[in-house]
Amino acid sequence: MGNEIVEKYFEHADFAAQGKRALAEIIAKTDFQPEKEIFRGQIYDDDKVASLAYKGVWRDGPAVLKIQGLRPEIDEIEMIGAFNGQNKSSVIRLPEFYGGSKWDERAGYGYLLLEYVDAPRIYQTPFADRKQMDDFCAFYQEYKTECLRKPFFPKEPNERSSLVFTAQRVSHWARIAQAKGHLTEDRVENVERFLSLAGRHLPSIKMEFMHGHLTSEDIIKLHGNGYVLMANLFWSYRPECYDVAFHLWYGLKSLRDRNMAAAQIKGYLQDWLEAYKKIPVIAQDADFERKFDMAMAERCLGALLVDIQNQHYADDREKYVGHLTGIFQELFGYFTDKLERT
Repeated sequence: MGNEIVEKYFEHADFAAQGKRALAEIIAKTDFQPEKEIFRGQIYDDDKVASLAYKGVWRDGPAVLKIQGLRPEIDEIEMIGAFNGQNKSSVIRLPEFYGGSKWDERAGYGYLLLEYVDAPRIYQTPFADRKQMDDFCAFYQEYKTECLRKPFFPKEPNERSSLVFTAQRVSHWARIAQAKGHLTEDRVENVERFLSLAGRHLPSIKMEFMHGHLTSEDIIKLHGNGYVLMANLFWSYRPECYDVAFHLWYGLKSLRDRNMAAAQIKGYLQDWLEAYKKIPVIAQDADFERKFDMAMAERCLGALLVDIQNQHYADDREKYVGHLTGIFQELFGYFTDKLERT
């Protein structure tokens, strides 16, 4: 059973105010000295804060404090231990874990003190260049063959079927969109088309254990040949190829250049597809492209239902929402058209 975050949208109470008390308590316990907030994990809305992270100093060295307000099904401390216990890679590791406390019901939070890694991300969103694509592909081969040697936990019943798992997620996104007044007729048509294709394609696509939040922001490239993998609350079961689609969705939804056209982005995604096909662990899968198309269609649908409307824009919100909606709608049509023909 992986951790559910978005699925708790309708039940999670805001942690922001409680987070101030939690920070003060942790400082008293650990002598961590915060310098600045570096991350605020929200479930779409400003008043649904689930976690907080701070850069600061601990024992005279730089460190990161992560405070987990939303109760996890599996604590990140357990995930880190499970990864480290079976990881055989000499180039991929997690940030060093200095200490912490699992989520405690009485306290209402858990926390981790982690290494602060002063190095760049594997690429900066929204786009990677060819060299960065090759770098990601090298990372992915190592991650699939040396880091994912066995799952950390067994599947729940809904994680045994890609179709059941995905249909439940789409239903939840549609419920959020409806609650926010964004479930327009064209979005309903998208859902219907996607679910029809899912019924055809997903029964033959397996659920795999993977990092369920594999964005470029969560892969730190060390000087030389090494990587540090972040966001370790998110190890989970997902349909095959979800992890090669996820970082692309994440990058594209951060796009703020309104001169960028969907045709250019299709070319960019085709470059990624061709790069992926050279990865040994992918090259042996003759059905990879269909699985990738299915994963990208799912990511595009999620963007249209919830992500575009519920992310931050510094200014010109409606213009950016309109541009991204047009981009993702065209991409959704592109991938679903391919799936119709497959």
